[in-house]
Amino acid sequence: MNARLRQWLSIYQFLAGLCDAGTGLLLVGFPDYTLSGLMGLSVVPQRPFIRFIGVFVLAVGITYFWTLFRYPLSDDGGVVWLTQWKITALIRGLVAVFIVWQVSVHTIDFRWVAVAITDGIFAAIQMIGLEQGWIQRAS
Repeated sequence: MNARLRQWLSIYQFLAGLCDAGTGLLLVGFPDYTLSGLMGLSVVPQRPFIRFIGVFVLAVGITYFWTLFRYPLSDDGGVVWLTQWKITALIRGLVAVFIVWQVSVHTIDFRWVAVAITDGIFAAIQMIGLEQGWIQRAS
């Protein structure tokens, strides 16, 4: 068991959850402000659609908190962390690829690249961590 690695993974888990849960709450509660005010988008999709996306992003964020606080890194909790990391890395990776594709064919505004970069970085960190066995070493 590596206490220092466990601490870094817990910090990562909290920050990743905060990023998605916070964004999700903003999209649900303040869709216009989030997209036009914070992201600078001139074309804002319909509010119900953006709120629907917000609920999904919020749910992804909650999985990080749920795993962190319900299943501390241990022999038993490590399996839950591995599952959560695999699923969220897949989701984040697919979101990043989709956004890059849509920006490249000029379907959505270039400013969406910020979302692709953020999700891509989180996905890459988790994929590297899974490949390197960070969770198993910290459990």
